[in-house]
Amino acid sequence: MKRWESWTNHFALAAVSLSGLAYGVMKYLMTNPDPDSRLGSPWQPWALRLHILAAPVAAFGLGLIFRRHALARFLGGDWEGRRSGRILTTFAIPLALSGYVVQALTGETVRRWTGWVHAALGVLFAAAYALHPRRSRLPDDASEASPDAERDAP
Repeated sequence: MKRWESWTNHFALAAVSLSGLAYGVMKYLMTNPDPDSRLGSPWQPWALRLHILAAPVAAFGLGLIFRRHALARFLGGDWEGRRSGRILTTFAIPLALSGYVVQALTGETVRRWTGWVHAALGVLFAAAYALHPRRSRLPDDASEASPDAERDAP
């Protein structure tokens, strides 16, 4: 994986995860002292905007990761020790779809349930991403040889 792909993915997923968490806390756990306000915080709309604007970048980053990293592992039959990777790939599509669909739904009950499903998938996805092992090898675009290649040289 190239360095820019890795950083794009890390930054976008961090922005989506943190803004989604902030939005959820403000919407469901905070109360506004103004009884006429539906907002938990004046920052709630900004957290939602950041979440919605960062989501397409995160989806792009996930596509890069899937193409360069996950697909190679799956097609190569490398299934051992890939639990967090399987969780990530299993939850990515329903997470993205529920995030887009929740914006278009008009029925209160179905929108609320879709939002809760999206939030639950988002928490599971963020936890799996945080726990997904990072290898200490250099990215594909690095000009230096990997430490394994130096060690195996005669």
